[in-house]
Amino acid sequence: MKKTNKIIMAALSLSFFIAACSEVETGYLSGYIKYENPVLYVQSGTDMSTGKLLPDGSTKPLTVEMLEIRNKETGEIAEDLLTERPIVNWLEPYNYETDSTLAQIEEKLVYVDVPAFAFNTVNGEIRWNANTQFAEAEQYEFDLKISNVRGSDVYPNIGQVQITPFEPVTFVGGTRIQVRSLDPVKTIYNVTEDMELLENGTSEINTVTKISDEASPGVTVILKVIDKNGTPFNPKTGEVLGNWPGFDLPSYEDSSVGTEFTDEATIFHFPVTPFPYYTWYNKNPLMYYHIPEGYLGDLDDNEDYDPINGRYWLNFRTNFDINGPGTWEVIIRFPTVTHI
Repeated sequence: MKKTNKIIMAALSLSFFIAACSEVETGYLSGYIKYENPVLYVQSGTDMSTGKLLPDGSTKPLTVEMLEIRNKETGEIAEDLLTERPIVNWLEPYNYETDSTLAQIEEKLVYVDVPAFAFNTVNGEIRWNANTQFAEAEQYEFDLKISNVRGSDVYPNIGQVQITPFEPVTFVGGTRIQVRSLDPVKTIYNVTEDMELLENGTSEINTVTKISDEASPGVTVILKVIDKNGTPFNPKTGEVLGNWPGFDLPSYEDSSVGTEFTDEATIFHFPVTPFPYYTWYNKNPLMYYHIPEGYLGDLDDNEDYDPINGRYWLNFRTNFDINGPGTWEVIIRFPTVTHI
């Protein structure tokens, strides 16, 4: 019995000795780390981010390094994306309440030379900037080296990049027009612009046209509001006003410095794109205006409208981004309304 116990004790000692001499592996690094979307779509010339890596249970923190980014067709290093070129960065956020002059805004801006993207070495997210406008190809691919406490591994062709065409104007929604009665208070006319007509350039309500490169790299927007016959409502005399009566809503003046009011147009200026750069109301750039009582003439085919005895005003809102620099003309036309 004693001999058996000695054998067992010797076996246990040997096991402990072997375990003590073995290297204990820590952490986990998956071979299946990937991006949520295998193709990262990047709109040329715009500031945007593409998705983070999915670590597949790998131990954090990760250290992520981009080893190479290539033109997918030629296999050559993408020098067009890696070359540093100047872009505008904000040192401090824009404040529409206090930044009322161009000088105040320019104090917050700085020009820096950067490549077309910045790479996040913690999660693999890529922040693209306006220098993607210099991309010479439509498709790119890249390799990553990913490390953690377990070790490191190389992930070839883990990311594919698809550069999509630059959109100088992005329409978020169609212009909405409503005519309201004061007595009784009600809406007697309400129409929202058809997005398909807006996007293909055949809308009779809203047109956005670039007329020159003047004001680049910033933007000047000339807003004209006209009736169905082309007669302008006069912003200078208060025929076109921001907001809707009874509300507190944003207008383009919130994203403009040195706004000008003429007999035919309101002219907005901002030193960088996009426009509107900022809206305090929400992230959706809905901008609100109205034509006050006393400036509406006829309203076609509306039995509730009494131009002689009635009292009316017109609300409208518009919803688009101007992404390209230069001078732009925006025309809002009321297709069934005349100026008095």
